[in-house]
Amino acid sequence: MKLLSYNINQFAQVKIDKIMQFDADVFILPEIARPSQVKIPEGYRMEWMGSYDFKGLGVMWKSGMKAEVPQWFNPCHQYFLPIIIENQLIMAAWPTKSDENAPKGYPQIAMEAFREYAPYLKDYPSVITGDMNSYKGQAGETKQYSIENIFRFLSEMGFVSAYHQKTGEPLGKESMATYYHRFRETSPFFLDYTFSNMPIKSYALCEWDKEMSDHVAQIIEV
Repeated sequence: MKLLSYNINQFAQVKIDKIMQFDADVFILPEIARPSQVKIPEGYRMEWMGSYDFKGLGVMWKSGMKAEVPQWFNPCHQYFLPIIIENQLIMAAWPTKSDENAPKGYPQIAMEAFREYAPYLKDYPSVITGDMNSYKGQAGETKQYSIENIFRFLSEMGFVSAYHQKTGEPLGKESMATYYHRFRETSPFFLDYTFSNMPIKSYALCEWDKEMSDHVAQIIEV
């Protein structure tokens, strides 16, 4: 299964048309608009969650694949969207602040979702991927909630970070960036992660395309 995980930085139909060149089986797309606002490519289906028409979290997959949103999906976690595709659990991740959870930091939002979904993540061959909005040393992290604690929690369940496993680089010492704040090359961050509890056939970060996004796409094969 080939996945493309990409925060496309505000929806535009031309962006969806462009990413189809990757011919992924599954697309994980933070910041995509509501399905009624999107022309979904022929041969694909999409599930979406969000509070605004113009921006949410979407997952597209080839329509010939067996896929379902599980009954245990809890939309209160903004935004974590689990979809079981061909008996594998794909957890699309984009921790996002709203009026309800505004006091919480991004790692706390993520950790609360992972704790609730932990029994299912352990039971299925699983991939967690997306824009985690978290990096080591970010403002507001605590002893209880940080990207380091997320790594530790997932590791205890048998998950590894695809990037860090491939490169051997430690968390917080990444030689590559996945996000450029305000599109500035001088403000690089590592915010986008892929975790898996099954063998990863290949993993790569694409080159940064300034015309597409302030983020970099991840390509994963499992």
